[in-house]
Amino acid sequence: MNVLIVEDDPMVSAINQQYLKKIIPSAQLSLTKTDNGAHALSILKQQPMDLMLLDVYMPKLSGSEVLTELMRLEIHPQVIMLTAANDTDHVKTAIDYGVLDYLIKPFTFDRFEQSVTKFLQIHQSLKNTGPLAQKDLDQLFTTPSSQSSQLPQTLPKGLSRLSLERVLTAIQPLQAPFSVQDAAQAAKLSRISTKKYLDYLIDTRQLSSSIKYLAVGRPLTVYQFVN
Repeated sequence: MNVLIVEDDPMVSAINQQYLKKIIPSAQLSLTKTDNGAHALSILKQQPMDLMLLDVYMPKLSGSEVLTELMRLEIHPQVIMLTAANDTDHVKTAIDYGVLDYLIKPFTFDRFEQSVTKFLQIHQSLKNTGPLAQKDLDQLFTTPSSQSSQLPQTLPKGLSRLSLERVLTAIQPLQAPFSVQDAAQAAKLSRISTKKYLDYLIDTRQLSSSIKYLAVGRPLTVYQFVN
């Protein structure tokens, strides 16, 4: 997954990178960083990006100017704006481009995670080359989903509501029974983190588990939704 961070403040750029690596495993993340909009355009002309984290106030070329130029060039990475710019003109430019989300600095990790999780859901859904069902489109174009709104507001210590939503969204299309590895790959989380949420879903009786015996190797724990 190719991600471009466009941020002229080294400390903020480092925080964005740290936040990303908490959400997307390093092995699945190809990260490029630049501190100005002109260089960002040069990069995008040469290498397609899945996601761009874009500031507005930068030297040489502002984030809004980058968006305008991308529209002219018909280059369309998914974009999350991370900026102190909250005036109408900059927000309108972002809307006209179709940015995925717009976060005002300083933002929390939870809010950042919500944006990146939305991107990952879209990215995963659009990898399917076949037709999309209405429920798939509802997940892309409406928020929150009815299932998300039914989740408890408080969770056991160490669990995040956003990550739980992410795991639930990822495992819904999986063919049952599925393994921890299947769920981790779909959710783009580590096996350890994913298993915590699968265990929670078992404890709350949303999932059931069973043992699958293989011809070679250790038995495998598999999961499926409770009807």
